[in-house]
Amino acid sequence: MMELNKKPLRIRELTAMIFMIIGLKGGDTTPALFADQAQNAIWIVPIISFLFLLGPFLILMHLLKKYKKYNLIELIFHLIGKKAGTLLALLLFICGFIAMFTDMRNVMEEINYLYFPNSPTLVIYVIFLTVCILVANKGLETIGSLAWALLPIIIVTIIAVIFVDLKEAVLVRIFPLFGGGVGTVIFEGISKSAAFLEIFLITIAYQSFHQTKYFHSGIYLGGSLSFMLIVSFYAVYTMLFDYNSINNIAFLYQEATEIVALGHFFTNISTLFMVGWMFSNFLRFIIFLYLICWIFGAIFEIKRFEGLLLPIGFIAMILSLIPPSFVVNEMFFREKSLQIMTPLFFLFPFLLWAASYWKDRKT
Repeated sequence: MMELNKKPLRIRELTAMIFMIIGLKGGDTTPALFADQAQNAIWIVPIISFLFLLGPFLILMHLLKKYKKYNLIELIFHLIGKKAGTLLALLLFICGFIAMFTDMRNVMEEINYLYFPNSPTLVIYVIFLTVCILVANKGLETIGSLAWALLPIIIVTIIAVIFVDLKEAVLVRIFPLFGGGVGTVIFEGISKSAAFLEIFLITIAYQSFHQTKYFHSGIYLGGSLSFMLIVSFYAVYTMLFDYNSINNIAFLYQEATEIVALGHFFTNISTLFMVGWMFSNFLRFIIFLYLICWIFGAIFEIKRFEGLLLPIGFIAMILSLIPPSFVVNEMFFREKSLQIMTPLFFLFPFLLWAASYWKDRKT
């Protein structure tokens, strides 16, 4: 078992970290991905994804509580054996790795296009990744404390964005309620549920908290807040943009901050929101990269897995630059990969639960 001598992490650090890696999907390109088919029903899509993954997630949490001394990878090895467990754990790692570098490419494109249009994407990428690796190398305790410390700035930014956006929101734009059609919205919600796969991956940190009950409280609190934030943000987007235009906007968050003004003097307030958005993205990928390296280290019993941050981060950057454009990366590579990953994240907790049941019957 991967032991941590000190376990200062508590509920607030985990809540903050989950808020960073899941809740802030309200401000990335995920709503644009949903809007392509669901149109103005994008706020319903994450509700369907949440309901679809809720059962498997609760089963995983039940198993972690039952086998208290294991984290995600150790639990898999314990229940289905080393060989089958390695295969399943590798599949989870590959899914998380792909999700990380496709998301990272999108964020790099956003930064490049919106804030530094004259700078090469590669230069921005290297600077961004270097910061992520340096901070991640400090360890989970530092990451958790940093996430908690910066959370107030990010929350103030989010509240400010929602507040100013609501001034321009038109409630009737939420109709037709199931924009692209009921069947389309349900399909989008289910088939792209893996967009929120981080909630499963963070269970690798199950043993890192002062008490396991802190982990349970933190993940439920962080998950609930993230869910409410995502649905609220997507609903605001729906009320800001009309039925015909919402599926043609790639960066909904940035558009939402640019269509409003504060009085006659502050006509471009998007820059004010840039700081919180940048902080949140740094933290999001610091956490994501750390978790991915931790999972890889747990599979191959590499205790000092922090040494993997540089090679895995570098490989992720190279692979993410393969798609020729943001559109290809988002609308083809990311969309298809999410559809392929979703069945795995839905099924593997049931597989573990069946293995646990079988073990109990034998003893």
